[in-house]
Amino acid sequence: MKLRKTLLLLLLLYSLILTSQTKDSIYIKIEKELDIISSNSLKFKHLIKTGDSLLEKDLYKSEKYFERAKDFTEYVDEKNKAAMLKSLGSLFYRKGDYSESLSYYLQSKIAYEKLKDTFNIGVLLLKEGMAYRYLNENERAIENYRESIKLATKINDSTLIGRCYITMGGSYRRLKKLDSSFLYYNKALTIFKKLKNDIKISNVNNDLAILYGHQKRYDKALEVHLKNLNFIKKNHSKSNLATTYFNIGFSFRVLKEYDKSLAYLDSSYQVARKEGFKYRLSKIAEAKAKIFRKKKDYKKAYYQQVLFKKYSDSIFSLKKQKQIRGLQLKHEFDGERKELELIAYQRGEKNKLYSILLLVIVFMGLIIGFLFWKNHKSRNKIITDEFEKEKLKKEILAQKVKASEFELKQLIADNSMRLEFIKQLSNQIKEDKNFNESKSVKIYANGLLLKLQNQISTESKLTLLREKISEVNQGFEEKLITLFPKLTKTEREVCSLLRLNLSIKEIASIRNATIDSVKALRYRIRKKVQISKNVELECFIQQL
Repeated sequence: MKLRKTLLLLLLLYSLILTSQTKDSIYIKIEKELDIISSNSLKFKHLIKTGDSLLEKDLYKSEKYFERAKDFTEYVDEKNKAAMLKSLGSLFYRKGDYSESLSYYLQSKIAYEKLKDTFNIGVLLLKEGMAYRYLNENERAIENYRESIKLATKINDSTLIGRCYITMGGSYRRLKKLDSSFLYYNKALTIFKKLKNDIKISNVNNDLAILYGHQKRYDKALEVHLKNLNFIKKNHSKSNLATTYFNIGFSFRVLKEYDKSLAYLDSSYQVARKEGFKYRLSKIAEAKAKIFRKKKDYKKAYYQQVLFKKYSDSIFSLKKQKQIRGLQLKHEFDGERKELELIAYQRGEKNKLYSILLLVIVFMGLIIGFLFWKNHKSRNKIITDEFEKEKLKKEILAQKVKASEFELKQLIADNSMRLEFIKQLSNQIKEDKNFNESKSVKIYANGLLLKLQNQISTESKLTLLREKISEVNQGFEEKLITLFPKLTKTEREVCSLLRLNLSIKEIASIRNATIDSVKALRYRIRKKVQISKNVELECFIQQL
């Protein structure tokens, strides 16, 4: 039995020596790489990169590399300095010194705001919120998360949005707003399932398990924590591992399984002490003190209470609180000052713009006024010339119309005579029919031929009449077709005669039609052009 214990002890010592040698070989390799680098700026970057890589493994060594990087800050630009401040914030956050962490995060955010780096500003707002959460300023933390989500949405960064939802769920949990907490955890779970990010899904499940604990569903909380434990050991940071051990221990404590609770709290303590997680150490001491009081081991309970006070006091002091508040006020004051400067600058630019616009408007107004005056003068001249031309045309046209009307009336008179002659000829033919002698028939035929010849002459005058009507009404028919397409050709001819102010009897004479048929045509025309009864058809047509 003793031999077995001795072998196990030797095996443990060997593994520790091997682990130590492995770590030493890693650090030797890092130092050799640093010796090769000649550029101070590259050395700075390598030290920061190394410090970041050791945050999950060795906080003590990580801090040493960050401290060494400070010696080269004068050789790097503002972006690299901002990155170093962010890394230092993460270092102290993991150590559980949230006041110091917040101080570095604020300084880093101010630097990134000057660089207008939206992504890093969003990340730092999230990190500040996480620090505020552990300092029990959850309302302030939620404000930070919301601002971070706005920036993450702007740059379309789903991972950052999901991280904000996780931490927001944690803050609402601490505020006892469990419905809101569940809401944001589920939002985060939806995002990370879509991104297939198993580590973040594991984080959300752990947080949901804590939430089950707040609902006093400790069996459900333990089931989720224990299911995730092996995955967390392999894939998560030491901080998450220490937290998971603590949460399992907490659930067993509530279920009054004190020995199991102490075992998991001891596991959490081993990780937290090795990594220097002060906040976690304080929570472990507080939980152990409660267990020992329940077990009536007051000596151990008192010892754990002393440890709790010691770690709690080291996490947050009044002096650090004032420093942080000073940084916050300075940041807010700088923001307000910049905003006022921007407003003043914008007002100055607006005044300049208004002055330029006023000058441009006045200048353009003068040009437009001059062009308008010139155009008005030219148009007046053109209008005057056109008016004179139109006046002359109208006078010539009026003379032509008068002459045509005179000729038309003469032709109408001739046409009336022709009709009278036709009547007389008709009567003469009837009388001559009574004579049957052949000699008289010959005489009758000769006389008839002579009369017909005279009729032909009269018909020629009628043709001339129609030509004169066409001349007077030149273009009028086209206008009638355009305005009143339903009018027939006969109706348009009657409209042309009405335009000459001819009577119904005269129109009947010219068209060799009855007076009733002309009246019927007038009625159809009135109906098609749709004029009221109190308007004379002749006046309407003459005004077209």
